Amino acid sequence: MSATARLDMRLQPSLKQDAERAATLVGARSLTEFVVQAIREKTASVLEEKENITLSGRAFDHFMAACELDSRPGKTLKRAASDHDAQGFS
Repeated sequence: MSATARLDMRLQPSLKQDAERAATLVGARSLTEFVVQAIREKTASVLEEKENITLSGRAFDHFMAACELDSRPGKTLKRAASDHDAQGFS
């Protein structure tokens, strides 16, 4: 069996009832299955939105032109790179 983590939460009774009804309507085997699926979907959506940048072709061209103006990193870029490293992004 794979490792699992526990998530305890307190909900208003009406929210729990609504979630149970929704779980039934989508054919979830349990409220837990429904909540796990909802968390998966919301997590994927938030990560996609917050961790990716989508630019129009014009905006990308402006960005690339700005990048090519000066090849030496300034203080702000160095600080941003340091913050990036400190947060563990790769």
